[in-house]
Amino acid sequence: MGYYDVDDILADSADFSCKFQYDMPGLGYLEGNPGRSIDKNARLDLPLWLARILAIVGGADGEDDTDEVPPFVELLPADIFSPKVVNAIKADAVAIDLHSISSHFQALALKWIALFGDDKLAAVCSKMVLLRALEINAHAGSVNVYPAADSSSPFLLTLDEAEKKLYKKSHDAYREHKRWMVEN
Repeated sequence: MGYYDVDDILADSADFSCKFQYDMPGLGYLEGNPGRSIDKNARLDLPLWLARILAIVGGADGEDDTDEVPPFVELLPADIFSPKVVNAIKADAVAIDLHSISSHFQALALKWIALFGDDKLAAVCSKMVLLRALEINAHAGSVNVYPAADSSSPFLLTLDEAEKKLYKKSHDAYREHKRWMVEN
């Protein structure tokens, strides 16, 4: 992932629920009320790039610097990492339709894990990536040397964007290897 990676930009634009920890004058445009303030404890969906910054940076309460200052917003538990989704991944990581949950599920999981240090989610996602990568490899390995038409499997429709890139690279590598074997 890089600065100009379109998939990274799209993952950062995914909305996450936040709860404001302070009254925020003049930021009503975030909820469609220009010129108004956002009240303390207001819940609002913000893009991850903004929510992450506001969840890290704290407000000033005017008291001693030794007191812990809460951040501007509290990131609320994300629906895409709910216990229901995590349990479905644990049950059968290959069968779950990641694309329907989020087209950038793995990128968002990495960002969420890095932000919160969620070891349980990291373990589940790590196992999921391994199992799905093995399945992707199996599908990519069944290629023709000179494909006439691309036949798609139902599994391939469940891939998120990172997995699609992995499939394409694996598929191309297998095809080039088979072409080389036929020609030499």
